[in-house]
Amino acid sequence: MPKTILIVDDSESIRTILKLTLQFNGYGILEAEDGKKACEILERSPCDLVITDIAMPVMTGIDLLEKIREDLNRADLPVIICTAEKASQHEDLLKKGATKLMEKPVSPRELLDIVKNLLP
Repeated sequence: MPKTILIVDDSESIRTILKLTLQFNGYGILEAEDGKKACEILERSPCDLVITDIAMPVMTGIDLLEKIREDLNRADLPVIICTAEKASQHEDLLKKGATKLMEKPVSPRELLDIVKNLLP
């Protein structure tokens, strides 16, 4: 049974690049364009990992992280936060429950290494 990854980004092109990279390596993919839709997906679909952007309309990736950890009570769900800024500017998110920070543009090789490490 392939592991399922939820990709959350308001940019369709970024979602597509991440999706194709991960699908080619055997992962199942769910997609959402904002944190609110991601929460709706998480409430009804099993998921093994979330990759989310920070800056999105409706609900940010930071708000999504808080919802996953608190409202959905999913401390076990790995969450990778992607940012167009320096990752060091968001290190506080690791204390809030983010599993890993990645800077955009995301390198497919780095992404796969991180995902394989999180989903053995």
